[in-house]
Amino acid sequence: MAAMTDPEVVEQNFFPIREVARRTGVHPVTLRAWERRYGLLTPLRTGKGHRLYSEEEVRQIERVLQCLARGVSIGLVRDLLRRDKDKNPIVTSAADNTSSWQAMREETASLIRDYAEVQLRRRLDEWFAAFPAALLLEHWLKPLHVRLERSRLAESRRAQQFFWPLLQEQLLLANGMARKNLLGDKSRPRPRVLLLEVAAQDQLAFIQMFIAVLLAAGIEVVTLAYPAGLSDLGNSVKKFAAQGVVCYSHKALPSDILARALPEAIRGVNAPLWLAGDFIEMQRLALVELEQLPFTHVLAGTAESAVTQLRGSLPL
Repeated sequence: MAAMTDPEVVEQNFFPIREVARRTGVHPVTLRAWERRYGLLTPLRTGKGHRLYSEEEVRQIERVLQCLARGVSIGLVRDLLRRDKDKNPIVTSAADNTSSWQAMREETASLIRDYAEVQLRRRLDEWFAAFPAALLLEHWLKPLHVRLERSRLAESRRAQQFFWPLLQEQLLLANGMARKNLLGDKSRPRPRVLLLEVAAQDQLAFIQMFIAVLLAAGIEVVTLAYPAGLSDLGNSVKKFAAQGVVCYSHKALPSDILARALPEAIRGVNAPLWLAGDFIEMQRLALVELEQLPFTHVLAGTAESAVTQLRGSLPL
């Protein structure tokens, strides 16, 4: 890779890896994996070896995301982009679309059935590095959860008791590294939100995956466990200097939380409350009164869309 001096960076408007990660929602670890392992990116370097990305590289990242979202195997993306370099949006053929998400779900289910802990941990590490958390959440974890829930056999129940804690542990480790990288960036202020953790065992993994999406977008996260986290929410916002509170859930929330506990907790809190996750569509009618409270906002759509809306209202 060619090196560039700092004046050239300013003049030609190149961006460091953390800025590109914030813009695209793709974690620096994943950007480096796309470059080294798959040859999808060719950033320039400063004299000190720091990666620099042009606007064209950012557009390339967006094209990669398009391909992955459509199920193209990451190993085929490079050749596909070469063929369709001048086409926008990317057009994929049946041969290109190898349903990589389906294959990942099949492999995960097989490893769960076999209680193959070592192999499963290795694959999770590989996938966390290769794919943005937002895509993993929407195309891998959610459909996998549906598949596991549909199997009511006792053996499946035991397998899930093995899988969900393991997945949460791996996500905690990955998010710990992401937090460390985020805190190490002193170049600009970091927005911070409190995240209410209202969850059963499988839901905890969803929350950690959503946290991964937030961290990739450059948003620092402090989790508050329910119900203790609601007892003094106003002071928690002040203590952690948070810009607001996020309530995320993949599953429907207990009705008493939406009707009583959450409204009581946020009254008098002079900070926004953002609602995100699939529970919004599941419980739309139950949210009508909650949405009328000051500073309450619904972040509709996918996790990526929700975080994009959230970033638009935070001091980034």
